[in-house]
Amino acid sequence: MPALLLYLLKMQGALLLLLAVYYGLLRRLTFHELNRAYLLAALGLAAVYPVLDLGWLRPAVAPAAPLAAVLPAWAGAAGPAAPAAPGPNYGAWLLAAYSLGAAVLLLQLLVQVASLWRLHRASRPAEAAGVQFRAVMGEVSPFSFGRTIYLNPAHHAPAELPVVLLHEQVHVRQAHTLDVLLGHLHRVLAWASPAAWLWLRATQENLEFIADAAVLRENQLAPQQYQYSLVRLSTLAAGSPLATHFSFITLKNRIRMMNSLPFAPRQLLRYAAVLPIALGLLLTAAATQATPAVVATSTLADTEKPAPISALPPAALRHIVQQYPGYRLIGVSEVRAADGTNLRYKAEIAIGRRPENVLFDAQGQPVAVVEPIYFLDGKRIEKKALDNLNPATIESMNVVKGAATATFGPEASNGVILVFTKQNRNSAEVLAFMKTHSIVLQPASGADARLMENAKQGKPLTAADLNGRLLMVDGREVSPADVQLTPDKLESVFVLDAEHAVKKYGEKGRQGAIVIITK
Repeated sequence: MPALLLYLLKMQGALLLLLAVYYGLLRRLTFHELNRAYLLAALGLAAVYPVLDLGWLRPAVAPAAPLAAVLPAWAGAAGPAAPAAPGPNYGAWLLAAYSLGAAVLLLQLLVQVASLWRLHRASRPAEAAGVQFRAVMGEVSPFSFGRTIYLNPAHHAPAELPVVLLHEQVHVRQAHTLDVLLGHLHRVLAWASPAAWLWLRATQENLEFIADAAVLRENQLAPQQYQYSLVRLSTLAAGSPLATHFSFITLKNRIRMMNSLPFAPRQLLRYAAVLPIALGLLLTAAATQATPAVVATSTLADTEKPAPISALPPAALRHIVQQYPGYRLIGVSEVRAADGTNLRYKAEIAIGRRPENVLFDAQGQPVAVVEPIYFLDGKRIEKKALDNLNPATIESMNVVKGAATATFGPEASNGVILVFTKQNRNSAEVLAFMKTHSIVLQPASGADARLMENAKQGKPLTAADLNGRLLMVDGREVSPADVQLTPDKLESVFVLDAEHAVKKYGEKGRQGAIVIITK
């Protein structure tokens, strides 16, 4: 999913949760100013929640051990390969369709602005009861926009006009237009979300509650008389949708609110119900925005090389005969760790029409198959799909192990392999995937990258390339002069840092090691 849509999805989910609290606990309270602050704070919290970095609230995820870039042993990797045909970019299509909807609402908003400007140009300045306003023609309900009040004085009795002006003055003094404009812009951006429409409606309704309460408080007007004015004016045409209206669509709710008794101060405790939800959102942000796992370019956990059936240990053959009656042995492969150690044998067995792979150790004893999970450009794939991938399209291949796999779930207990193609390395889907799993790629150094590229091309290695590091080829220590590489014989090459080289090879690896595996 494109990063923008993923952000909006998280934002609107949080906003919907906060609006549920408002409609369930706060909307009927007479603390209208507090409700205005709550609605604005809810929108603000929802907006920053998806990008909030609170990783410091929890222990940092341990970074994956630095591993080096490897040349994977794909068939045909040595020769040039035609780039893979690009598939349909569904994420881009989805983003384009969503953007089209936003563009329609934005155009509608601009039309409304132009309509308001035409109405302003056609109006004339006027004054009544010491209040300046713009007199408009036609049957238009009174409204305000910014610091300007619009109404048709011919439609108001002399005793009613001061009340109408006072109502609109409250909107002007408290800058209610800003709340309404914010709601319209938010709705343009998140037009597909019910939360965006609900927030605008709740805000407009609450602003009218504020103005109504101020009129009754400041004018000492009987509620019934004021309500009769509202009912009469509700028959007039509404003004601009961008404005705050004297007669609003939820007139019934306004009258009910005016007839409500003020709530006791203890009802303020309802606002405390928001704290667990806000805290939950913050903790969720802390969990998803934890310290990024630094992942160095690396290789697959194992390499495979075809082997003759005679290479299979006798104990493995006995196990197959006993456990798989009626079997047919299709083939055998040698499976090793990337540095050439941990020899195992994989037997592909056909049982009826269903092939099955069985793994044996070097002595022929069956072992459980533990494989990492694989992702290509942020999408889960099977290893077979990775084996068939055109190597010319690969930008980098990476391994994640240990604590850094926590965000991938229990399936990743044996590691995660991340492969990114040249075509999609900077796509919105890849960037969103890396952000979701807190992944930061750390490429190999320039010198190591050149060394591996030279090895891939069959160029001889020099002492300067080694820089004092141990050189191991197929498990044997050799000198650069003893190495004659050809691209078609090279399976993989990678670099061990000093710490890992010492663990593997003892003091000989105190400067690090270059490990080469041939076919």
